[in-house]
Amino acid sequence: MKQIRKRITYANVMSSIAVFMVLGGATAIAASKIGTNQLKANAVTASKIKKNAVTTAKIKNNAVNGSKVKDGSLTGADVDLGTLGTVPSANRANSAAKSDQVAKIFYTANEGPGTQTILSLGGLTITALCAEGGSVQLEATTSVAHAWIDFFTPQDHDYDVDEDFNPGETFDADDGHDQGTFTDIYSLSYNQPGGTNVTVEIRDVDPEVEPVFPGTSAQAECFVGGFAIAG
Repeated sequence: MKQIRKRITYANVMSSIAVFMVLGGATAIAASKIGTNQLKANAVTASKIKKNAVTTAKIKNNAVNGSKVKDGSLTGADVDLGTLGTVPSANRANSAAKSDQVAKIFYTANEGPGTQTILSLGGLTITALCAEGGSVQLEATTSVAHAWIDFFTPQDHDYDVDEDFNPGETFDADDGHDQGTFTDIYSLSYNQPGGTNVTVEIRDVDPEVEPVFPGTSAQAECFVGGFAIAG
């Protein structure tokens, strides 16, 4: 011990202290000065990042795009539906729904005078009359000049057409139908020069046939029912 004490001098002590200060200072400086330029490429891996350390505030705007998202990882709950546009096919469907109009046709009456309008759609008007001793009479008129109108009955192949149908004219929409033995079922087509089309699918029951809807408040000798689509 005496020999060691003799060898420890003031210079030895001061030099040792200086070494410790340099080493400690270098470590502190290194900790405070290491930035992105001092990091080797790909040196920081996922396992080196503390769980939940990367928050939204730490992510640069627009840094995460579609290529950075795992396929199939996003579900409906992750998507704000209000930010989505309408797909092209849905646009076409919406357009069709807005432009097409559908009208129901339902007419009942007993024999006697009195004409009723049973359809007014797309420039086409159809009236019905339950004529005494005869049949259901249907007449069509147009509000648009130079229209086209025709009808066809599949059960007896009756057909009639007016290729230049104008306001003020009347088209017999059931001309030539057989009467009394069965219900007439037929199609009527109305077309305007501007592109509006009305298709009518209809059936009627004449007064010589059994009453329709017997035993109900709707019981009647004449009946016309169907629908029309305009677009």
